[in-house]
Amino acid sequence: MEEKKKKKPRRYNLLIVPEGSGDVKQYHIALDFVIILAAIIICVLFVGLTYIIKASGEIEDDRNQILALNAQLEYVTSSNIILQAENEQLQNELLEAKTSLDTKDYVEQQTDTANSLSYIPTGFPISGQVSQPSDFDKTKGYITFNVGDGTKIAAAGDGIVSKVVSDENGGFRVEIDHGNEYISIYRYNGDPLLSEGTQVLRGTAVFSCTSDESTFTYAITYKGDAIDPNTLMKIDG
Repeated sequence: MEEKKKKKPRRYNLLIVPEGSGDVKQYHIALDFVIILAAIIICVLFVGLTYIIKASGEIEDDRNQILALNAQLEYVTSSNIILQAENEQLQNELLEAKTSLDTKDYVEQQTDTANSLSYIPTGFPISGQVSQPSDFDKTKGYITFNVGDGTKIAAAGDGIVSKVVSDENGGFRVEIDHGNEYISIYRYNGDPLLSEGTQVLRGTAVFSCTSDESTFTYAITYKGDAIDPNTLMKIDG
């Protein structure tokens, strides 16, 4: 007769002996319970390990994302600093351009003003030996000077010679149009030094006196009406 197979135990005894105590506690544990408990522990450990691995990966991803964000932040900060520097440079260039433009406008304005003033016949029309001008003759519309040999009769302002004609009282009459409705008129018993259409500046010679104790008459009209030249002339001019 075959020997019967030896059955594996289905239950285990667990003895617990507290230290320093003579009492022994005995517990009976079934094999199935041990297997189930071990499986549960293995599952818990597996789940825990899986979670730790996953969490470590997420932490690494977060760390990499933080590093990327820091790099982007540094790039944006650096770009912002560069943009601020460029903006400041542009502001300075704009300020310099505006200052230059304002200066140019001011100079042009002053130049235009000076040019405009130079076309007003405020200059003294004589250089050399001359008497004080007479009072303004409202009837004839001019003043007179006694001039001597070598005296230069000159344009009182910038303009264009608009007329050179013989004068009814002898000699010639030269008219200079100053382009601003002022016309200065020079009468002298001598030959004019200018011809019609000549561009003149203040001080340009109109006549050259060749005799002593001759008379020069001077008139100014504005918008067609005669005005007193004494109100415009600068004696030191």
